[in-house]
Amino acid sequence: MRIDFKEARQDGQSLLSGLFDLQFQTIVTTQMLPAIYGLAIALAGVASLYFVFWGFGHSWWMGTAWLLLFGPALFLAVIIAIRVTLEFVLTVFRIALFLETLGTQIDSIAAQTEEISDDLPRIQFWRSRRKSRRGAGGHADKDGGE
Repeated sequence: MRIDFKEARQDGQSLLSGLFDLQFQTIVTTQMLPAIYGLAIALAGVASLYFVFWGFGHSWWMGTAWLLLFGPALFLAVIIAIRVTLEFVLTVFRIALFLETLGTQIDSIAAQTEEISDDLPRIQFWRSRRKSRRGAGGHADKDGGE
């Protein structure tokens, strides 16, 4: 696996320029998610180790319990919660991007259908159909006419 430093530098520059974009024209949250997740893993590991040392400071049994049971459970619970939260955030941004793209496509389709409808002659099929039904069935209108 080869690391492309030029691409990494461009990603870093776009991230920095996006962070200082006061108009919020670029979305940098999705670029920051891997770094946020990596930081969360590191902090969860540090917190688990802290509780292991805290447990050994109180007693040998409590330290062993934190080392073998509670520490790994805490680590996994924090990582799972952070991962689910970050995936939810990513999904919201993907939905927003999809809706923006869809809105652009809908505007394009609406413009095309307006052009087509302007070029087609008006066909009065609805009125002629109602008149032929009234004449054939002999039913009177609701207002009492015919």
